[in-house]
Amino acid sequence: MWKIFSDWKFSPWLFAIVLLACFAVSAGIRFEQFEVWGKTPVVYFVGERPMMTTLDAPIWLRIAREYNEETYGEKKLRNYPHKLSPKTLAESQIPQKFTDSPTSLLSKEKPEKKYHEIPLLSYIIAHLATFFNQNYYLTGTMLIPVLASLFILPLGIYFFLIGIPISGVLGGLIGTFSSGYYM
Repeated sequence: MWKIFSDWKFSPWLFAIVLLACFAVSAGIRFEQFEVWGKTPVVYFVGERPMMTTLDAPIWLRIAREYNEETYGEKKLRNYPHKLSPKTLAESQIPQKFTDSPTSLLSKEKPEKKYHEIPLLSYIIAHLATFFNQNYYLTGTMLIPVLASLFILPLGIYFFLIGIPISGVLGGLIGTFSSGYYM
């Protein structure tokens, strides 16, 4: 009997099924957290938009929106104020190279959309936004459970390859249920 159990212990098919089940459980738990947000929208939403908890989230969403509108790359304020001289911002004026000229704003010619010029996260949000009625905030929020749960897959595969598959599965599940990683 123990020989049958040891054969199943390192079965790649069984492990793949268990790993995908853990991914589904992880994503499901995180989606349930979003349902809790829906029950108390005053706490978690501003109007119809979910609150963003990081400073760079609006940048990724803006890039996704501009990519869909084919206006990405037209405005040059993206690098402001990072490429300024060491003067303080109070003493400085906006450098001419960071301002949009009036002729560029009136130009009807749109640059070609190039997927490799935008961040991957913005690219994914731009293409999934059609499923959420072009609501980029909701698209980004609903993408969090899937992307956060994806960590289980490489972790599980790595530990399977080194011979201790249960460590990969348990590590992924512990990470999933850790309160520090909830959305």
